[in-house]
Amino acid sequence: MEPTYTILGADNAQYGPVTADELRAWIRDGRVVGATQIWRSDTPNWVAASALPELGIAAPTAVAAGVAQAPITHPSAGLTPELEKRIRSGASWFYWIAGFSVINTVTLLSGSNWGFALGLGITRLFDVFALNSQGGAKIFWLALDFGTLLALVFLGFLAGKRHTWAFLAGLILLALDSVLTGFLQMWISLALHVFALFAIFAGFKACRASRA
Repeated sequence: MEPTYTILGADNAQYGPVTADELRAWIRDGRVVGATQIWRSDTPNWVAASALPELGIAAPTAVAAGVAQAPITHPSAGLTPELEKRIRSGASWFYWIAGFSVINTVTLLSGSNWGFALGLGITRLFDVFALNSQGGAKIFWLALDFGTLLALVFLGFLAGKRHTWAFLAGLILLALDSVLTGFLQMWISLALHVFALFAIFAGFKACRASRA
């Protein structure tokens, strides 16, 4: 598998990951210069673009007289590739849970009784209410169902962008849902909820550490 590249822009935001060909296109467009900080996925540290021979960028030279050199922006000292990996892993659980919950909703409303244990208990409850309702009441329960799932996806997106509060909000919501699954005696689902809580909490800790 070929390595991918993430660059640190002048606005201190990260862009990528992209392939080597995509990165070379950015170089041609002037978005990446020799001093641009880059993290290659198979290396532990950020380096200047000129230090990666496959990119073919010459090392920065002396600046022409009378022209001020733009300051080199360095990555946040707190964010490391390992922390970033844990943040993304923790945030991905929001998407997994929402995805399985959608499948559970579709299967139940189509007349099937099976479902994935990783889905939310609260949306399963909304599904049952919707299944036994008609007209406006059915629409109401389905709106609550998909509104909850959209909120979960949104939290996952923000968590992936290193918003610590999004991790915290997701942990609280999933903890409450764990209580509900236990009350409903959905034991396998409860066990998976606890596993997901640990994974998301690891992402939360990594997110906090990256901002230290």
